[in-house]
Amino acid sequence: MQEVPNIQQNGGSPEAALEAHRIALRGHEAEFLVEVIHHPDHEPRHIRVRKDATLLDVLDESARKLDVKLLPNPHAPLDRLHGVYEHHRIGEPLDLGLTVEDFLRQEPETHHLGIELVLAIEINTRWRIAPEKEMTPKAILTLAGLPWQEYSLYHPVDSVEPLPPDTPVKLHRGERFETQRDGKYGAEASGAHRLC
Repeated sequence: MQEVPNIQQNGGSPEAALEAHRIALRGHEAEFLVEVIHHPDHEPRHIRVRKDATLLDVLDESARKLDVKLLPNPHAPLDRLHGVYEHHRIGEPLDLGLTVEDFLRQEPETHHLGIELVLAIEINTRWRIAPEKEMTPKAILTLAGLPWQEYSLYHPVDSVEPLPPDTPVKLHRGERFETQRDGKYGAEASGAHRLC
């Protein structure tokens, strides 16, 4: 921890010493304007972070300041951080392992950041980003890396009957699904085959 210089010994005031300390610290910090992309109901906020902090730290601090929850958690989020550039152009997702100092060395430089809240869904314990707002259970199982012929998809609340395999489900951020290796979808497919 850096000590505040004692300027009183040199005839200075305590207020001047504190201001000198703040100026010294400012050289080790950066200020950003942060916002949630595509959510006009969230007001942009200013944050100050140390230049040796990672962009993951910036994302976490920004989410707290904007009162949004990162999914699945702040330590390994699927949500993304972007630079916002001239004419409100949103850049590619940033490498969260970069330090603030390294990020600010890149061209074009920006102090305006945006959080992209992705359509993250949980299938058993696997979190995935849904590419569409509506997906069939077969597509959801494939997204989770599970063969739809061997598994069925359920809502945890009413998990007695599997979701119809080819009927699109409207997805919500943070929605949870459970799977069961029962082959019901595969049985339906093979049964349909036999009827032809």
